[in-house]
Amino acid sequence: MIKINRTTEYGLMALRHMTRKRQRDPLEVTSAREVADVYGLPFEITAKTLQRLKDTGLIASAQGAKGGYTLSSDLQGINLAQFLDLMEGPQSVVACSPQQQGVEDSGQCNYQPRCEIKHMMNGLSHRVYLFLSGIRLAELTDLPEGLSKNLNLDPRDQERLNS
Repeated sequence: MIKINRTTEYGLMALRHMTRKRQRDPLEVTSAREVADVYGLPFEITAKTLQRLKDTGLIASAQGAKGGYTLSSDLQGINLAQFLDLMEGPQSVVACSPQQQGVEDSGQCNYQPRCEIKHMMNGLSHRVYLFLSGIRLAELTDLPEGLSKNLNLDPRDQERLNS
């Protein structure tokens, strides 16, 4: 299972928070302190996460007494796979997958010369990447409190998530 790191989770929380604020008032800014306080997150990590989001171009910063961050990108135009790449670097199910740039050539996998599942795992990694590519960031940040009809989950999976 691919595990999303905390910084990425905080980034998603901040983007969702900013999306909701923008729906109420498109000019309202958000501070790192506000996000940290609303969600009970550590301030320093939250501030670094917002800086990272700014560096990726997803949000913009405004300086001054009334400064803070605002959304600068249409979150419909970026998918979850791209977001994970921006926040965490290339993602894959296994370290030797092509999405892990340079790993195959670096000899980090001790089993590579004898590996019989490499192509299968590369295929799996590619399928997971395609799945994540099909989820728009806006689908996650615009979700209602309930959960996600937008994620096109199998009805059994949706039922398990809602219980």
